[in-house]
Amino acid sequence: MTLISLLSIARTALLTHQRAMDVTGHNVANAMTPGYTRQRLDLVASTPMNTPLGTIGRGVTDSGVSRVRDRFLDAGVRRESGLFGRSDTLGSFLGQVEAAINEPSDFGVTAALDGLLNAFSELATDPSGSVHRGLVLQHAGRFVQQVQRLDTEIAQASSDAVAMMRTTVEEVNRLSSEIGALNEQILAAGGPTQSAPDLADQRDLVIDRLSELIDVRVLERADGTLGVLAGSTLLVDGPHVQQLEVRTLAGGGIGVGVQSGADVDPRSGRLQGLIEFTNNEVPSFRSQLDSFVAAVVTEVNAIHQTGFTATGVTGTDFFAAGGLTAQTLSLTPAVQASGDAIAAGGTAAAGDGDVALRIAGLRASPVAALGGRSLGEFYSGTVASFGVTVQDAIQTSTAHRTLLERGHAQRYSANGVSVDEEMVWLIAQQQAFAAATRLVTVADEMVTELLRMV
Repeated sequence: MTLISLLSIARTALLTHQRAMDVTGHNVANAMTPGYTRQRLDLVASTPMNTPLGTIGRGVTDSGVSRVRDRFLDAGVRRESGLFGRSDTLGSFLGQVEAAINEPSDFGVTAALDGLLNAFSELATDPSGSVHRGLVLQHAGRFVQQVQRLDTEIAQASSDAVAMMRTTVEEVNRLSSEIGALNEQILAAGGPTQSAPDLADQRDLVIDRLSELIDVRVLERADGTLGVLAGSTLLVDGPHVQQLEVRTLAGGGIGVGVQSGADVDPRSGRLQGLIEFTNNEVPSFRSQLDSFVAAVVTEVNAIHQTGFTATGVTGTDFFAAGGLTAQTLSLTPAVQASGDAIAAGGTAAAGDGDVALRIAGLRASPVAALGGRSLGEFYSGTVASFGVTVQDAIQTSTAHRTLLERGHAQRYSANGVSVDEEMVWLIAQQQAFAAATRLVTVADEMVTELLRMV
C-alpha cells in the first residue's frame, strides 16, 4: 500500500465519519419533530483495489442515508387510525341524535304522549267540561311539537353530516395533492438512489393524516414514489392524483366517488362514519319514528271517528289524516280551532266519555301495525335500541383509540429518536473520526521520515 493510498483511506474515513456525525446531529435536532424518523448513514467498505499481490482495501464509504422505519407498524397504525376515525365520527353524530331524543325526561316524545293520553283520561271523567277539552288540545299541540322538533333535529344532524362529508372530501383531495407533489420532489431528488429521507417523512405524515379520513393502503414503487389506495381506488400514483367528490349514489343515499369516475368505498375513516350515519342510522331511526307517528294517527283517528264532538258532529279525525310522518304530523284544522271539535263520547249524551276513555286506553293496547306492541312500548323499544347503537359506537371508538395509542407508542419506539441512544452513536462516531485523524498523522510521520532519508 502506497502512502497516497493510506492518505486516501484516511481522507474518505474522515469525510464519512464526519457525515455520520452530521446525520446523528440531525436526529438529535429533530427529536421532537412530529413525524420525524430516525436516520442512519449506512457505512460500507469501499471497493477494494486489485493488485498483482492481491486485493487491497480502500477504506470506508457510505451507501446513503436510510430511515429506520417499519412499514408493517405504519400499516397497523393507519388501519387503526381509519377504524377509530369511523367509530369516533359515528359515535359523535349518534350522540347528537341521542341528545335530541332526550329520553327519559319530562320533555321528550314519551312524556308528551303520556300527557296527551292522560288528558283524554281526564276528559272521560268530565266530557262536557271545556277545561279538560282545552287540556287535551294543549297536550296534543305539545305532542305534535315534540315529534316535529325531534324530526327537525335529526334532519339537521343529517345535514351537518353531509356538510362535514363535503369538507372531509376537500381535505382528502388536498392531502392527496400533497402526497403527489412530495412523490414528484422525491423522484426529482433521485428516488431511492439518493437521499431524501426528510421528504419521505413529510409524505408519511400526510398519509397518516389521510388515514384518519379514509382507508388507505400504500404501494411502494421502485423509483421511490408511492401509490396510495383509498378503498379499492388508486387515489395517488406517483405524481398523478385523482380527486374525489360527494355524490348521490345510484342506489340511493350519499356517497363519494372519483370526479367523472366510479364510486369509492371508504371502508373506514371519518368518511365511512359519516356515510353510515347519513345512509343507515338516520333513515332507520326516522323510519321507526314515522311508523310510530302513523300508528298514533291511525289508532287515535279510528276511535275518534266513532265519537261525537261537543257540537254533535261524528265521523271526524283528531289528527290530520295525511300527517302520517313525523314531519307532516298535525291536528285537523277544526281541532286546532276549538276544543269543541274533540269527540269524547260514543253518543251525543252529555256525560258520555267512552271515546275519550278508549283513546286513553291506547297506552297499553296492542297495535297490530307495531307488531302487537303498544304505542309506548314501541317508541321505548326504538329509543332503547338506538341507545344500544350509540353505546356500541362509543365502546368501539374507545377500543380503537386504545389500539391506536398503542400502535403509535410501538412505532415511536421503533422509528423515533432516543437522545441517549444518539449520544452513544455520536461518541462511537467521534472515536472513529479520531482514529482516522490518527491515520493521517501516521502517514504524515512516514512522509517526514522518508524526506529525512533523502
